[in-house]
Amino acid sequence: MSRLIALLTDYGYADTYVAQVKAVLLSLCPACEILDLTHGVAPQNVRSGAYQLATATPYLPDGTIMIAVVDPGVGTTRRAIAVKATRHMYLAPDNGLLSLALRDNPPQHAVALDNPRYHLPEVSSTFHGRDIFAPCAAHLANGVPIDRLGTPVETASLVQLPDIMPEFAENVIRCKPLHIDHFGNVVFSLRRDVLESYPRGAGVPARAALSRGTGVAPVQAAQERPAPATIVLLGRDAPATPLPLVRTFGEVAWGEPLAYWGSSGYLEVAVNGGSAAEQLGISYESVLEVTIPPSPRV
Repeated sequence: MSRLIALLTDYGYADTYVAQVKAVLLSLCPACEILDLTHGVAPQNVRSGAYQLATATPYLPDGTIMIAVVDPGVGTTRRAIAVKATRHMYLAPDNGLLSLALRDNPPQHAVALDNPRYHLPEVSSTFHGRDIFAPCAAHLANGVPIDRLGTPVETASLVQLPDIMPEFAENVIRCKPLHIDHFGNVVFSLRRDVLESYPRGAGVPARAALSRGTGVAPVQAAQERPAPATIVLLGRDAPATPLPLVRTFGEVAWGEPLAYWGSSGYLEVAVNGGSAAEQLGISYESVLEVTIPPSPRV
């Protein structure tokens, strides 16, 4: 097992919570290396934490042990779990935080962290990151097998977040936000590879209709060229906003909104030089609607 332990939490940087977790890790496994993914997840925002975890972990070395804690249910009946996946090991609350990471890195084995031998001697009801997840991670880094940490659980029983996949209906796709970054750019749940692999029947192939940066199909005979896809932001407290699909911010005027494929492969909404979340009134209940026109009749 690797001795690299990566951390993702919503603990912030103003308090000593992160330092306490690291102190436990170093006390129990002095040889471990610690990498901070982020401690700036919006408090209790499991969806945002799930996105950030999933987009950071593909770049980590195989065998990395990850502690991910965004845990509004700490101290309740929610399970604390360790999951051995194809490439990495995850320790997290079983609240859906691993939903996106495990989609690309399938789970092979999971246990509930219910063996007190591998916890701190005193476990608080509100700080399992320090008292359960950190010591269990340190023991894994020291070579303790995952099965010693607790009771096996079925990987199919792990909690999944709702609304993390887009809804497909004919030529209309609806998706919700996963994450709002500190620029105010909003990441929606439609991933490019999911769109391109989705069977669309008689409709315009997704790869053509949403080709890179143009929103229209590659050059074809004029009579066969489909109309460009339309992207509209729907909000409860704001008017519907049509958005151009472009390759980069500079293709629209300063202060204008846009849609684009982000660096992690998800469809994102931004404002050139501004905050899309603020300017467009986007919340986690907003909906992005993508309409792909049907193929022209021959």
